[in-house]
Amino acid sequence: MKKTIGAVVIIIILALGYWYYSTHKAPQAPVTTTSDSTAVANLGSYPYECDEHVMMTMSPSSDMKTITISGTDGAAYPPTVTLSKVTADSGAKYQGGEFTFVGKGESVTLTEGDQALNCSPVPNPDAAPFNFGD
Repeated sequence: MKKTIGAVVIIIILALGYWYYSTHKAPQAPVTTTSDSTAVANLGSYPYECDEHVMMTMSPSSDMKTITISGTDGAAYPPTVTLSKVTADSGAKYQGGEFTFVGKGESVTLTEGDQALNCSPVPNPDAAPFNFGD
């Protein structure tokens, strides 16, 4: 009888331990994937509204060496593309393929070829817009 009670107590302790650790996991950093399928933590996604009613999101990597842009709500433009940081005289400048993204303060400019779109952050009462500095 004592062995049975001991076994039941051990099973209950193990079950409670499993429940505790499965419901109290440490939070994980947000992750996006790049085109080469390597995981890169990012600083969230920031929506922008550009000229001609183009809507896009910008997601900077945690080290700010790359950003990923994409059209919102399934829009085909701009396509999802990851841009790499390059040297700039002022603000932050990223390039990739035919795209150039320049951020200064809260405003950004997205250029493809000779077409440029000026973009402003979409107001969000729950989060401040991303600021690239002056």
